[in-house]
Amino acid sequence: MSTTPSEQERVFREWMRAQILENGVRKYTDNVIISYSYALRTACHKMVPPIAGNLFGVSDLAEYEALYKRIITAKDYDEVNRENGNGTFGVALRLYQTFLKDGGIVNNPEIENGFFSKNNRTGYTEFRGKESNYEEVPMKPLQMIFYGAPGTGKSYRVSKILEAEYPDPIERNKHTRRMIFHPTYKYEDFVGSIKPLMSLDKPLDYVYSAGPFTALLKDAFNHPAEKYYLIIEEINRGDSPAIFGDLFQLLDRQEDGKSRYVIMNVDVSAFMARDPNLKRLLNDGKIWLPANFNILATMNTADENIFILDSAFKRRFALEYVPVEFESVPDKWKEEYPVFAGDTPLLMLFEGSELEQRAQALNAKGLLKRDWPTFAKLVNYLIDIVNLQTVGANSDAMQKIAENKKLGPFFVSDEDLMQPDKFINKVIFYLKQDVFTFSDHYMIYSFEEIYLKYLESHGDIFELLVYKP
Repeated sequence: MSTTPSEQERVFREWMRAQILENGVRKYTDNVIISYSYALRTACHKMVPPIAGNLFGVSDLAEYEALYKRIITAKDYDEVNRENGNGTFGVALRLYQTFLKDGGIVNNPEIENGFFSKNNRTGYTEFRGKESNYEEVPMKPLQMIFYGAPGTGKSYRVSKILEAEYPDPIERNKHTRRMIFHPTYKYEDFVGSIKPLMSLDKPLDYVYSAGPFTALLKDAFNHPAEKYYLIIEEINRGDSPAIFGDLFQLLDRQEDGKSRYVIMNVDVSAFMARDPNLKRLLNDGKIWLPANFNILATMNTADENIFILDSAFKRRFALEYVPVEFESVPDKWKEEYPVFAGDTPLLMLFEGSELEQRAQALNAKGLLKRDWPTFAKLVNYLIDIVNLQTVGANSDAMQKIAENKKLGPFFVSDEDLMQPDKFINKVIFYLKQDVFTFSDHYMIYSFEEIYLKYLESHGDIFELLVYKP
């Protein structure tokens, strides 16, 4: 009686589950079994032209061995095998051959695992998976959080670190995983989880889908002499301790850069152990951060809807404050864009106001212009003035403005400066709603009035910074 592909796959899976090591532990985890089965069902479809369909439809050994020779000698076999789990397809082919030879009863078959080595991207190195060629390379990993007001250039600093290490954009992308935390971001998104998979051959299956952390960790283990960077934007906009979960323990590093402690994480370990190069290194379910695994994060301290990073989490990172400074602003942002236009000289406009001395100081340095740096510096100085006025004040209206509400140099973009409506909708709306919320003297008009006066009637936007009794 003939066997259907689904029945044959079920028997193959049961056979793999029955493979037991000498210590009594199963040789293949469920995730590995799923990966090999999926490769046998689908990988042949990716070859051009397709040599076969679902290989579980072949149950005769002689027929399979003839087909096997055609597959491994096909011109695009190496490419398909590399793309399908970095050699998972080739291992699955040999496992299925052994399964057919021994009628599903052999215990612990020895399968030669082909993998793509670092120095041979287009070919294979034969490796039985008994020993690992991994060798830890001691180095000082970066584990940093850049924090500060919005637009101070936190992401810019991260980018400069990456560019210094990998000037070539292609290499930089290969060695980097970037994500942004947010309130709904979870451990499963960051690390990985088992997810349902639909295919033409089978209505429903489940495979382990690696998150950015796990994918980068695997790359770092495969190339221990090369630096890899996990970039987390807005690390405090998500519940970071929950997102890291058990990985929190790995953040403590030794002098050689490796995690001080290892943890048991069977799913992550099993995913990486699919790679024959890492199989013997990670087959016991334990994982750690190697020295070449770096974590760089940014934290915007002005956000209201954020999660507070507890001290235990923060102390495992080097914290670097990014101050508000305008030296690095592009020269074109120092132009006098129409959004800052006005007929009254700025010295005259601020005469007798709280900003008079500051305006005079900027003018003495030749920096008092109708441009973005001048506007932002005056706003930030005004925040300091308001805060000084709140000292000893009892009025509810006199509330201190958080220092991280100040305008950073990169708070705007080229487009914001060139289009007045965008500048007002972004910068002025922020100042009205988030900065001078409780002020009786600045931004006292409704936003609608401000919008009409300074956009439609082309008013002088610097007038918003003049004290209104």
